[in-house]
Amino acid sequence: MWIFIVGVILLGLELLAGGFYLLWYGLGLALSGGIGWMLGSQAWMAQAIIGLLIGLGLMILFQKRFSQGAKVIKDEFLLQEGEGIVQEGGMVEFRGTLWRYDSPKGESFEAGERVKVVPGEGNWVKIAKKD
Repeated sequence: MWIFIVGVILLGLELLAGGFYLLWYGLGLALSGGIGWMLGSQAWMAQAIIGLLIGLGLMILFQKRFSQGAKVIKDEFLLQEGEGIVQEGGMVEFRGTLWRYDSPKGESFEAGERVKVVPGEGNWVKIAKKD
């Protein structure tokens, strides 16, 4: 019974985590614990080991099927230069989004000023005066 409950808890935690690892072990433990509970078995250690082995087998069996759709998306949004408009509060509007900015040359900017946006890192862009 306890192994079944642990399996159901892992299935519930998978809904929060979303990594597919708890899903397989949760299914394995729920399956072995449920079968053991229906048969009246008190061998919880054997149920746990069998459940973990079932989970490992399911993970190996279905790994390719569920990981094929997971592709690395390379966003080149900030690798492109463009024109932005300085906003109040240390932000620049670039391609419809507000970004924090840094000026490599230490220049100061006024709100509404059009600037050149160059590649940045993270959620920061670098800006310079337009030529």
